[in-house]
Amino acid sequence: MIKQCPDDNDVFLEITDKLREVKDCKITANLLYGYMTYGQINKDVLTLVSYDKDKINGCVVAEISRDEYNGNLILFMMFIWIDAHFPKLLQEFIDYTNNKAKELNIKKIVFATDRNEKIIERRTGKLGFKKICSVFEKEVI
Repeated sequence: MIKQCPDDNDVFLEITDKLREVKDCKITANLLYGYMTYGQINKDVLTLVSYDKDKINGCVVAEISRDEYNGNLILFMMFIWIDAHFPKLLQEFIDYTNNKAKELNIKKIVFATDRNEKIIERRTGKLGFKKICSVFEKEVI
């Protein structure tokens, strides 16, 4: 069962521990923890968790923000972790965030990834997501 995380330091630390299970994760534990705690105070970050027998088996941390182009509210999923033993849980999290977005009058759910685009498109396309752009970067040295 998915639920919105209360302001609970122990749960926040459990979620940041999941970063270790994500290969080459770009977000740091300090940054993610900061988003979760700051977001609880300002009510602009949703921290969602699900459990299987007292152990987290999935979590989503999403920030409510504004689209820079048109000013509409968006829900930006900044961290998603699903235990590989619960593949259908991703659909449940997307359904939950979709319902939460409707409740908050949010028009789009967005995420960014540096994983293999074809795999991400295949998995999330089934959930209603579509690729809208690619980002290129150059390091300045």
